[in-house]
Amino acid sequence: MADTTGSGKTAQELPPKASLAGALTDDVVKLAPVAERVETELSRLPKAVEKVPHELVKLPTTAVKQLPVELASTEAYVEAKLPMIEALPLPDILFGGGVLVAVVILQAIGMRLLVGRFDKRAQRIEQRSGWWSVDLLLGFTVFRMLGLHLMSIILWSAALVYGGIIPVWAAAARFAALSYTTLGTHRVLSDEWYMLSPIIAISGMFTFAWTASVLVNIVGKCNELRALAREARHQRRDARSQATVTVPPGDPEAGASGAGASRTW
Repeated sequence: MADTTGSGKTAQELPPKASLAGALTDDVVKLAPVAERVETELSRLPKAVEKVPHELVKLPTTAVKQLPVELASTEAYVEAKLPMIEALPLPDILFGGGVLVAVVILQAIGMRLLVGRFDKRAQRIEQRSGWWSVDLLLGFTVFRMLGLHLMSIILWSAALVYGGIIPVWAAAARFAALSYTTLGTHRVLSDEWYMLSPIIAISGMFTFAWTASVLVNIVGKCNELRALAREARHQRRDARSQATVTVPPGDPEAGASGAGASRTW
């Protein structure tokens, strides 16, 4: 006899087709609002993507403006514990210190490239010494140093503009240049950023001192190249003088032989 017990239990355990269809219908009904929300979000996605570049442009200004507000409680707590800290506001130190570090890194990269270029040109001049080559090398090196400092001023100007502290590029560049060179400016920033001008001046002193030390070494190397050029000139002059035979006065035979020798040379 065939065992129908297992098949009977399986048939009893399986749910009817009507209940399965009802469960599927309920799931579809529940998924309908979810699908509508997904479709709505996808329709909004292109507009959100278009707004991203504009939001990224506003990000530095927003962050700099929110910096004093976010640090207000911390600054108040520190000032309560240490009253002397009122002379060093935290927003100025964080924002100005960050840009100062960026300027120093820019100076380091520029100086490394500048010195490497100078050394290569100096090696070529050593092989073929010349007065004008040394002077031109020194002039171009000083011009590159000037460009490096102007790039630092542009970096400070960009920080002022994109930070919303001085929105006009011309005014920001003027303020950055006068502060960077420690000349001073009549423009006074708001109370939140009154220490920013001294920080810019400190960055200028750092970079100018660095440039001066490198320039001293470069001038010393140029003096060595000029000494080599002078020595090479003396050697060429001595070689020409040795090639010329000196004729004693009043000795026609010596003169004739000297003339022949000079013609031979």
